Amino acid sequence: MGLFTPSDAVERFEHESDDRIRRGLNWLSSHRYRLIAWIGRVFRSGHGYYVRFEAKIDPVERVLKTLGSATHYIVVHSPARDPHLLRGQFFRYVRRQRFKHLFWCVLDLLLSIASLALAALPGPNVLGWYPFLRSLSHYAAFSGTRNALNAGGVEFKGLPELRTLEENLQAPGFDRKRIHAIVEDLRISGLEQYLERMV
Repeated sequence: MGLFTPSDAVERFEHESDDRIRRGLNWLSSHRYRLIAWIGRVFRSGHGYYVRFEAKIDPVERVLKTLGSATHYIVVHSPARDPHLLRGQFFRYVRRQRFKHLFWCVLDLLLSIASLALAALPGPNVLGWYPFLRSLSHYAAFSGTRNALNAGGVEFKGLPELRTLEENLQAPGFDRKRIHAIVEDLRISGLEQYLERMV
């Protein structure tokens, strides 16, 4: 089981969320002093690279972070799946993700604290910033899973178009060209890239 949200919906949630980092970068890049605005644009560009890198590491993490911005969730699935069994699987999966991201959040935070010894070295402290950024990201994913588990409004809907995709994914030696054609017919943004990483 995995979670997927169309990439345009994820981007919309990210822009609408109360993300302090994104707000801070926007404030810096729109500052009236050119030097500060330039620094803000550099940081925003670096943040964009980091988000793309993060999507390659764990595509589900970005989806989990968007769960913190919503109050009602609709889980779309193949009609061949029993919604009651799927509900249990969904909540078990989210609980596992919550534990995983809490564990990595603490570990990355400890690594970033340990890397403070390298702060005296000249140049950018990439070894210190990377675990710190990962820790923030894991915390946001953990918060999203906590929000989803505490939310009362999780609705499960069967989508007939997903039945063919699910059957092709479960078949031994699945046909990539057939899956590509099905995904194109569904017209869900980012689904093909997600399947390429997850399958």
